[in-house]
Amino acid sequence: MALPVVRACGGGCRERTRYHCREARYDYGGRFPSGCAKQTEEKLMAHRYQRGCLRKESRKNGMLWMLRYYAIRPADGKKVQRTLFVGYVVDFPTQSDAWAEADRLHLAEKINQPGRLGTASFAQIARHYADDELLRLANTTEYCYHHIIDGYLVPRWGSCYAVEIKPNEVERWLNSLSKEAKAKNGLEWPTLRKMRNVMNLIYAHAQRQGLIPEDLKYNPVRPAGLGGARCKCTSDYEALILIPEQTFTILNLVPTLERTLILLVAVTALRISEALGLQWRDIDYENSQINVRRRWIRGNIDKPKSKASKAPVAMAPLLAEWLRAWRNESMHSKPEDWIFASIKTNGRTPRVGNMLVADHLRPAAAKSGVFKNGVPKRFGFHNLRHSLSSFLITEKKADVRTVQDTLRHAKPDMTLGAYTKSPMKARIAAQQQVLDAIFDKSASTGAVQ
Repeated sequence: MALPVVRACGGGCRERTRYHCREARYDYGGRFPSGCAKQTEEKLMAHRYQRGCLRKESRKNGMLWMLRYYAIRPADGKKVQRTLFVGYVVDFPTQSDAWAEADRLHLAEKINQPGRLGTASFAQIARHYADDELLRLANTTEYCYHHIIDGYLVPRWGSCYAVEIKPNEVERWLNSLSKEAKAKNGLEWPTLRKMRNVMNLIYAHAQRQGLIPEDLKYNPVRPAGLGGARCKCTSDYEALILIPEQTFTILNLVPTLERTLILLVAVTALRISEALGLQWRDIDYENSQINVRRRWIRGNIDKPKSKASKAPVAMAPLLAEWLRAWRNESMHSKPEDWIFASIKTNGRTPRVGNMLVADHLRPAAAKSGVFKNGVPKRFGFHNLRHSLSSFLITEKKADVRTVQDTLRHAKPDMTLGAYTKSPMKARIAAQQQVLDAIFDKSASTGAVQ
């Protein structure tokens, strides 16, 4: 190992360098380099060829091979350790196999000539993102992103070099998957937009981890204004809005458990997964509120969707009476019991949301005359959230902030833009007000010619 020596730098100071004089003579033809130790180290790093070293690192999905190497950080000129992803131990059991893969990926060229970084395939950066990032997300989001990556992105782009994928190629591919292109099982534009966003997350992760160059031009799904692939974000779908009279009719057509559940969702705007995840101990009668601590989704207990979703939900006295009445009737009334417990599992799990929609909510809505233009493909408990927002804002002129907090949205534009729809009679009334104002003014100045 090189021994430190003390020498005078060109600036007159005395610094302790990491390199023995023989090492310096080898690299610089026997001459001591001028400058202090920091400058010497930078020059030595710049002239030396490094192969790096392989290390195994553990992830929840398995062991992987990482290539460690040193680089000079441009911000402050300090030498720092960097890593590059090589592959998984299950694919490359021995270190020799891993080195062969590193050579195939030209990683030695990458770490010695950073400008040549970029021979990683899209499948590699996608798998790296999935292993490092997806486990931090909510279960439903993780499931959705895995479906997009494994079902769409990797089958199409996996074998391509990540830096060679072009924006126009991604744009044409997204268009080919849309319903407008009459593709088999065509997708809605919001779904395609989500696929584009996941692809962007993958590229951003790869650039942070040094798998591909940091220049924005290597990201084909960068913002459209900067030349990235374009994708529509609108859909023809409009949520069906129920008026209070229709909700009342539906309540009279379903059994007690379903009636209580539908009323709870209709007046609190709880998501069906949150309502099914409620236990009796979550009902705070003293403070007139319902605490959202968990949700029941896809047969699993999960945390609430977001920070805003954890906010307590208001509970009016009449709603509290309905819940008390159901507790007195239910066979599962202990504090730790599910409020809407499944009879088939003897109360061990809550009911299943999509079965409640198919067996009770949709048939009752059809009988109550909600589906005037035929049964829509999309109708469920979520329509009750849209209906509550539309009724409070357009009919009762409620404060937007109050409605936002009721729906527990993080931003008001989601409440107004996506969840609120004005009924036709409200638009006619607004138009009539304009007509009245025009003709009242005309009457004072003379008749309209």
